[in-house]
Amino acid sequence: MKIVNLTNTEYRNYAKIHSRRNFGQTIEYSMLRYNVDKRRYFLGLVDDNDNIYAATLLLIHSVRPGIFEAIAPNGYLIDYANFSLVKTFTDELIKFLKKEKVTYLVTNPMFKYHVYDKKNRMIVNNESYLNNLYSLNYKSLGYYSDFERYDVMISDNNSINELYNNFNRNTKRNIKEGIKFGLTLHRGTIKDLDVAYDIIKKKTNNKLAFYQNLMTIYDNKDNKMEIFLAKLNPHQYLVNVQKLYSIEKRKNERLIASLNRHVGNITEKQLNQKINSNNAVERLNQELQKAIKLDAKYKDDIVVGTSMIIKNNHEIYFLIDGYKEEFRHIHSTHILKWAIIKKYYEYGYRIFNLGEIYKNYLDKDSKYHTQYLYKMGFGGNVIEYTPNLLLVINKPLYSIYKKINRKK
Repeated sequence: MKIVNLTNTEYRNYAKIHSRRNFGQTIEYSMLRYNVDKRRYFLGLVDDNDNIYAATLLLIHSVRPGIFEAIAPNGYLIDYANFSLVKTFTDELIKFLKKEKVTYLVTNPMFKYHVYDKKNRMIVNNESYLNNLYSLNYKSLGYYSDFERYDVMISDNNSINELYNNFNRNTKRNIKEGIKFGLTLHRGTIKDLDVAYDIIKKKTNNKLAFYQNLMTIYDNKDNKMEIFLAKLNPHQYLVNVQKLYSIEKRKNERLIASLNRHVGNITEKQLNQKINSNNAVERLNQELQKAIKLDAKYKDDIVVGTSMIIKNNHEIYFLIDGYKEEFRHIHSTHILKWAIIKKYYEYGYRIFNLGEIYKNYLDKDSKYHTQYLYKMGFGGNVIEYTPNLLLVINKPLYSIYKKINRKK
């Protein structure tokens, strides 16, 4: 077997059918603004009949005069369980990189290193894959950020009903409550990015231009970024809140009448029902006052939440989402996620990656713990990835490079 350069078409066709395909190992990723100055290669491991057994996108750039770094984003398109194949690919890749005068390679394989269920029990263990890579002289570089180690992912559901039934009680309640307020969901265009970015900008270090570039490049049937907006019509919101308030008031009056009929024999259950109803009446009354002011102030729909996704053949990746703080109680991101999942489940998508979570996700004192609870509420599992890996190609030159860096 040998490493060869693949055409864009050959690489795209192979990536489309590979079980480890992801939006990092794509032609589109190589075209993003921060990659345009890098040399790009689409490489394949082929036999004598030109059958492809593995492939990778490689991006090569100079980090110092005479020092070249190669990047294989999100790992290789390869069966990591097949040690013989991984060894052959690595050996051939090293030969190629030596010819290209590359000093070292870095990569972050996206196979499922460990998988944990909602009770944080390990249900998948692929440590042998990483140990095999270590035996081939890959070295751990650790994790570059606090959020790249873990994702929450929904998969392996036999039906959309089964998927929904796996949502926890709070998530189902938030979806139902939000729908009552009359949100409408819209698929936006690149023209809506400025509105969406205004909502999520406090959650990201990326500028608006990053998302504009992403949406421009990821714009084909295989890899496509989409933006969804949750909108609230002020007048319809007022009508819906008035209706909810009226229903709860009547319920409260019935509870009062019931308590009056049972004076001296009131149960704890009846008392709790009245307390809960009192709280609901008060909350809806406050909501009604807000709705009256909004209806007077706004005539057009208000964007209250957004969600950005990337479709990659068989997977929906939730890139980022957010909501306007004053409309937090409407749970727009819950509704958006559920609507997007339902929509694309019907189109045959079965993997829904809800995105990254904090490295210490079980730490209840962490400000990011609620992020973990929110995403796990949709019934997924925690996916743990391997650390970033280093493969040194030119040891003497890499040694000099490290010494220079240490002196800085």
